[in-house]
Order: sequence, then C-alpha cells, then structure tokens
Amino acid sequence: MQARPNLLSRYVENPKDAGCFPPDWSEIFSRKTALNVEVGFGGGEYLAWWAAREPQSDFVGIELPHHGIVKACRALGGLENKNVRLVRGDARYLLRELFAPGTISKVMMQFPMPWPKEKHAKHRVSNSNFTATLADILELGGQYELVTDQEWYAREAWAHFQSDAAFSPGPLEQDPERPFRTRYESKWLEQGRSIFRFVATLDTPRSAPRIITSSKMHHTHIDNEISAAEIRALSGRRFSSRTSSAEIKEVLRGETSWLLKVVAADESFSQFFGLRLVDRGEERWLLKVDDYPRPYPTPAVRFVIDQVAATLAGVAVR
Repeated sequence: MQARPNLLSRYVENPKDAGCFPPDWSEIFSRKTALNVEVGFGGGEYLAWWAAREPQSDFVGIELPHHGIVKACRALGGLENKNVRLVRGDARYLLRELFAPGTISKVMMQFPMPWPKEKHAKHRVSNSNFTATLADILELGGQYELVTDQEWYAREAWAHFQSDAAFSPGPLEQDPERPFRTRYESKWLEQGRSIFRFVATLDTPRSAPRIITSSKMHHTHIDNEISAAEIRALSGRRFSSRTSSAEIKEVLRGETSWLLKVVAADESFSQFFGLRLVDRGEERWLLKVDDYPRPYPTPAVRFVIDQVAATLAGVAVR
C-alpha cells in the first residue's frame, strides 16, 4: 500500500530533523492556535473528520505502523485538510518529547491495543507515566478522552486518572452517543459489543522529566590506530547501563568508512539507526550518527557512541 508522494510530503512531519526539541508547532503550521493530538489514529478517518470539523484548530496524529500513516494520508487528502500533521513513532514517549508544557488542548485516544497479558503491561499506554505526561503537555483545563471496547481497560485507565490529583475524570460511560464513529466501532456495535468512554480534565499542571534535552546530535573522535578486525569484532557487542542499552547488530565496510547498524533503547523506547566510522587519516577517526535513518537524540544514542568509541580506543567498558 502506497500513498502519493505529494500527500506524504504534505502531511508527514519528521521531528527528528527539528532544529529544537520540542518542535515549535506554531511555526510548522504557520499560525498559533489550539493544538490537539490523536494518539494511535489507525486509518486516520476520525482525525480527518475532526480536523475538518474544527478548521480553526491544528492537529497532530501519532501512529507507529507505516500502513496507518499511508491510510491517513489518503483520508486527509480526500478532504484536503491543511491543519493536520502526522508523526510516526511510539506515542508513549513522543507525546512528552514533541510538545512543550501546557500547549495541547485535547488528546484523543480511541481503541488502543489493550495488551491484556500482565507480562505485556509495560506496553499499555494508559498508566501513571502517561498521566504524568498529560499533566505536563495539556493546558490548564485541557482534556484527555479515551474510547475503547474493553471494559477492564477503560476501568483501569479511569482509575489512574482518579488517583492522580492533577485530574478530574468524568464518569465512565457505556455506549455513549458520538458525532462520528469509525468503521470498526460501527461494526462492533452491530455485533452487540459495548463501547466505553471517559474524559479527564487537567486541573493542576505539573512538569515531567524528558528524555531529549538537546537537539544537537552527538559525535566523537578516536585518536589511535584501529584495525579492520577490531571493527568487525563489534558485531554482536552489547552495552548497558541503568537507563540505556544498545547492541551492534551488523558491521559493514564501505569504500571510505564503516557502517555499524545499531539498536539503542532508553528504557523501552527503541531506535534503529546507523553509526558511521570514518577514517580521517593519521590514526584519527570520526564516529557519528549516519544520516539515514536519523534517530532522536536521546541519552541512549549518546551512550552507544561513547561506548563504541571507548571500545575502539582500548578503554575498558561495562
């Protein structure tokens, strides 16, 4: 499945290339107005409807699967929405990293993956970390709305907001009237399944710690002789600290440099990218992040660069 290139360029935003973090969305949209976010927009049908209904506001959708981005571009292009941007990534982290404190009017989340097994609970979006994020990015009086077909999930999420003094959650509704229903929602209602919804309002904003503290991408130099065997030996090497971990998945040799394919994680926020090791001559090497795919400049990215550099410099690392 593909979307026309003009639709992708019109709607897809790549915050990794932003000159600052969090990005200035008023600059991206070329106006300063109410900003809303839909987390996990699926095919984008609700987001397209929402943006068309409120042309005076701006909207950002965050979704992880690529096919969701493609579908949403088609849905948005059909209505010629101009007040929407799409971001691909893990909203559990990006929601906090991409928006400045007190800048969001509403966050909408519909039918998220519930991850019912306890061993997968860390993947659930609705938890105490999520309420902390919302207390940071929502404006005073801003709202979070959850819609789900899983009653246990709705009750668990509602309880998180009920126990957080920053919020006033409204009642948990069953089969509420809604001005727009997604295709799946309508299908489930026809099958006799119930829909649950609640809206929580922010009463007391508070700040939350962020992963990305600088937009500058880290790099380093190594000033010693490095053999091809030492570089190849990095393949499969793992590094870890209390908050970061990384693994060199593959080492490839080019004509003038080496490419290290890396996965690095800040807690469970994983990124796949490349590190470029360039021979500058006279036993001087440059280790930097490769241009594509470019990661977010998180502590784990800086961590793996420093660990690889120390290894190649012959410094003992843990």
